[in-house]
Amino acid sequence: MKRFLLPLLLPAVAVMTAYAGSSSINWKKTYPVAAAEAKSSGKLMMIDFYTDWCGWCKKLDADTYPADAVVKQSDKFVSIKLNAEKDADGIRLAKKFGINGYPTILFLDSNETLAYKVVGYEPAKDFADSMVKAATIRQDSARFKAALKANPNDFEGLVGMAGIEASMGNADAAAKDVDLAAKSVTGTNRGKLLTAYNNVGDGYQNTNQYDKAIPYFSKAIVAGFDDQSAYARISIAVCYASTGKIASAKPFLQDLLKMDKAPKEYVDQAKDMLKQLGN
Repeated sequence: MKRFLLPLLLPAVAVMTAYAGSSSINWKKTYPVAAAEAKSSGKLMMIDFYTDWCGWCKKLDADTYPADAVVKQSDKFVSIKLNAEKDADGIRLAKKFGINGYPTILFLDSNETLAYKVVGYEPAKDFADSMVKAATIRQDSARFKAALKANPNDFEGLVGMAGIEASMGNADAAAKDVDLAAKSVTGTNRGKLLTAYNNVGDGYQNTNQYDKAIPYFSKAIVAGFDDQSAYARISIAVCYASTGKIASAKPFLQDLLKMDKAPKEYVDQAKDMLKQLGN
């Protein structure tokens, strides 16, 4: 879901288990092997950049990668894990793509062109959704661009491109798209707009522009849209906590816990984060 900058402490036994290969994802052993397979198959590479000291990397290994939905989606990619501080290719690619937070998962083609990016830990459901987006992003981008060429105000094209631009690190472009889409929103497509607001917030947060991220997350908090609202609340809390504003972060986590229908994964994360912040 989000990039947590707070340290995550895991028991030593759990850490060892996480790296003992419990996942059924077919991780390639070397980058050259992964790149060659990506080239021959036409698949994107799914590259997990991690470090030995990263607690959230270990939680990703322990909780997210073994999930059935994630393993199923992994067949669409050529997967490899690279230590961003020890592996030569990990160091090179982390520098090339400006990676400074872990875990970061990049989806690259065989020419090392970025297609999609996930910054930080995501629970299984969210990560599986990210994988679905990554698998079709090249086709989706072409479709959205064609729709906007025919009609620059096309709602589906605008919210679609906002998500893609945000995932590529072009948050300002994504913000322009979603602001334009908001002018033609209707009751039937409001949920898509709120998701797009969260996507823009992610784009800004992933580049540490928290002051720009928070207003877009705030727009996604709307009664009756529990998934988007819960995601936005925990995201705002992470933005505040990442800049040391603990007192500002806690109310959003507490409000999330008061929701009647907040998704369980967000409730669990809010509880964990409140514990880390000292309740």
